[in-house]
Amino acid sequence: MKDHNTYIIEKSEDGMKLEGYLRNKLRLSHRTLVKLKKNQSIKLNGEKSRINVLLSEGDKLEITLYGEESENILPEPMELDIVYEDEYLIAVNKPYNMPVHPTRRHIMGTLANGIVYYWMNRERSTVVRLVNRLDKDTSGLVVIAKNSHIQHLLSLNIGKPEFEKKYIAVVEGIPDNTVGTIDLPIARERAGFIKRVVREDGDRAVTHYEVLSSFKSTCVLSIKLETGRTHQIRVHMSHIGHPLLGDELYGGSTKLIYRHALHANEINMKHPITGKWLKLKAEMPSDMVELIEALKFQE
Repeated sequence: MKDHNTYIIEKSEDGMKLEGYLRNKLRLSHRTLVKLKKNQSIKLNGEKSRINVLLSEGDKLEITLYGEESENILPEPMELDIVYEDEYLIAVNKPYNMPVHPTRRHIMGTLANGIVYYWMNRERSTVVRLVNRLDKDTSGLVVIAKNSHIQHLLSLNIGKPEFEKKYIAVVEGIPDNTVGTIDLPIARERAGFIKRVVREDGDRAVTHYEVLSSFKSTCVLSIKLETGRTHQIRVHMSHIGHPLLGDELYGGSTKLIYRHALHANEINMKHPITGKWLKLKAEMPSDMVELIEALKFQE
């Protein structure tokens, strides 16, 4: 859905209540519907309309999504590695050592600062609607919706086959099985701490992995997430005795790399409007490429 949208009611929708069309056909969230009613931005055949009217074949429905106010994120010029963009969403290959969103410690230098600057120069709303998030030191694909409706539709697919996330990780040791699944709950170690642990009272977390290549005492994994818990890959791999290289928090060696060796390299997602599949891929950063090359020549 764009900022301004026009629909012609089809024969199969004749007699349908407008509210039902908006909720079920267009899949508008309750929050968006409330805003549309408040702003009187729904028109039927050129006239402002209530949502309890019945539709007729050939009716012309117009909906306008007004831009939201800025989140007060300061714009910052930066070079963005844009993997995909259309009028509904944008996908960016985020470098490591960059938070996705400002915090008290990082007011500037975040991906959101760069997106705000990029959109301001294109006269777009400056609300950054993240669909997925990555840790500061995880590189790779981040998808951002261009309005609240698109964010809502994409969020419905998180954790489903319609939004599949894949990662490349370099870990210590070599798993006994070249293909495996870790289905173990994850919880915060204790209140106020960032570290997570596998614990029975945690939230269900499912990680699928496959060994792509192995060396003397390390290996490269392809990882697919079925759930998206904080630090999920890092916690699960550490728990089974294969922490990520560079992941000091979860027991990984920092001898060859100084951040956890994890890159979100692929997202396969169903476009929320066109229904077409997008296969998004992000090139691996130089530090991980160099790490894997160095491991090949270890004795």
